Amino acid sequence: MFECRCIDGYSRKIIWLKASYTNHKPELIASYFTDSTREVGGYPRRVRTDKGTENVIVAAIQAAVTGSTTGHLYGTSPGNQRIEAWWSFFRRCRSQFWIELFENLSEYGAFHPHVSREIDCLRFCFMDIIQQDLDAVRREWNTHRIRPSTGAQCPAGIPDELYYLPQPPAVQCLLTDTPPLPVQLMERLEQRRSCEDVDFGLYLDYLCQHQGFHMPVDVDTATSLYFDLVKCIH
Repeated sequence: MFECRCIDGYSRKIIWLKASYTNHKPELIASYFTDSTREVGGYPRRVRTDKGTENVIVAAIQAAVTGSTTGHLYGTSPGNQRIEAWWSFFRRCRSQFWIELFENLSEYGAFHPHVSREIDCLRFCFMDIIQQDLDAVRREWNTHRIRPSTGAQCPAGIPDELYYLPQPPAVQCLLTDTPPLPVQLMERLEQRRSCEDVDFGLYLDYLCQHQGFHMPVDVDTATSLYFDLVKCIH
């Protein structure tokens, strides 16, 4: 399971927080980016990412909509202080639960990290539950109040309020009149999915339908479904 996130540098609002089978495909990262621009109503003037190859399509999109190579900046991961600081917070407060859960499954002998089908089966069962948790984390973060701190470059306050009601000079933060993206870029976008192997994901759907397995609604039912499906695929 991989997680991908984006944060607004001024307000520290989490723009997206997604779970998927990978965080390394540029086609997938670009789809998160374009989906978020539709939600907020425009493209940012500038995007900063690390130098990973997963960001190349986002860089191309930014160049296309801004008409400038300065619309996208590459930086080191430690240099992206807003998102790295938030990631440290998330690891301490929420993701440790999931890490320990899957480690326990492995120690119990129910999950073998080197078996690709078991990995996809785990994703199939837990991906939506994890996404629900990520959505809750995002809502809680965006509506909590960030306290003032000495030497801080960004204002204190609630991320949602700072994002939608920014003070100068952060007011002009979106490009509202942007041309359509080139067809070549749009054709490369890939939608989020749980299983890396598409055909195997369809097979798991088939098993659920014909064995009467219900899609999980919480951690317990996701774990139960995983045990049921693993018995079927071995």
